[in-house]
Amino acid sequence: MSTTKAIINLGNFEHNVRYMQSIAKKAEIYPVIKANAYGHGFIRVARKIADLELKGVCIATINELEELTNLNLNYSILHLGRLSFSDFSLYQNDNVIATINTLDDAKNIKKFNNSNKAVRAHIKVDTGMTRMGCDIKHFDKILNYCLKTDSISLEGIYSHLANSENQDSNYNKQQFKIFEKILNHLKGKSLDYLKIHLLNSGGLLNSFEFNSDIIRSGLALYGISPLKNNSRELKPVMELKAPIVLNKNITKGTMIGYGCSYEAKKDMKVSMIQCGYGDGIPYEFSNQGFVYYNNKKIPIVGRVSMDLISIDTTLIDCKINEYVTIWGGSSSDSRVEEIASSFNSIPYTYITGITDRVIREYIDD
Repeated sequence: MSTTKAIINLGNFEHNVRYMQSIAKKAEIYPVIKANAYGHGFIRVARKIADLELKGVCIATINELEELTNLNLNYSILHLGRLSFSDFSLYQNDNVIATINTLDDAKNIKKFNNSNKAVRAHIKVDTGMTRMGCDIKHFDKILNYCLKTDSISLEGIYSHLANSENQDSNYNKQQFKIFEKILNHLKGKSLDYLKIHLLNSGGLLNSFEFNSDIIRSGLALYGISPLKNNSRELKPVMELKAPIVLNKNITKGTMIGYGCSYEAKKDMKVSMIQCGYGDGIPYEFSNQGFVYYNNKKIPIVGRVSMDLISIDTTLIDCKINEYVTIWGGSSSDSRVEEIASSFNSIPYTYITGITDRVIREYIDD
């Protein structure tokens, strides 16, 4: 039976990884695969990364950490989220790297670590995001504690930019300066082995001059530019498609959908597409969004409902069970960053909003 599906091109994912590697110089790419690999499918993307022999990935939640460790893949897993001491055994896995945000985190690792094996860890510093990470004034105490205890194997220091997509942001410069102050605390302590990282996809694509050891790249690896302009070098990994399930000829004055929000201005043909907000189609597409059929841009008419959208196919010869593209097709207009921009939104919410009832089909061209 025809249903909404996301075609995931792992060959394009590999292309994007290689491209980001090519501009990262000596820094290692750590793909961010949180939120079900940005909607692309956690397990398949995680295994593809293992095939590419990358050295590490980043995840956010303890559930993601548990799922990934159960796959027994041979790379490091940097847990970006808050330490979960009720699940502490996960951090005793050789592949797992914990994030230390506070001095209490470091002390609790020592408290809960009842093995002879040190827990791998990175310290995160809040340089201006005002989210996770320690204050700069607490950094020295945390650093010294980590270096003195046998329970922690400190491997890195990192932070996160609030405006990485904006090359001209003075706030980025402030964060760089704060992070440089942090790094100055390392001088003279024989800590050259520590991995330093600050940049994500936007930071790397914007060519910020910062000597990182790791790039935490997310959106760009899925073929979506975090910058305002599309990058021809990035190939979309997801094409979201849905089938035509009914064609109707209607007369002028006919109302379409909930709330009667669309009235036919003329006799027309409309087609019902088997997808809706129950699949992750943004409700804001109601009467404003488009789909793509053979690269033709076709307007959505009426409200997006849970399971269906209606489109104006008056000038299109389309048949039941043929598919239209919601985003990610060969047309540049269908790139998800273009669509998100037109709605003053961000592409992250679209791709991570794809629900479990959408079938994911994988190709590896």
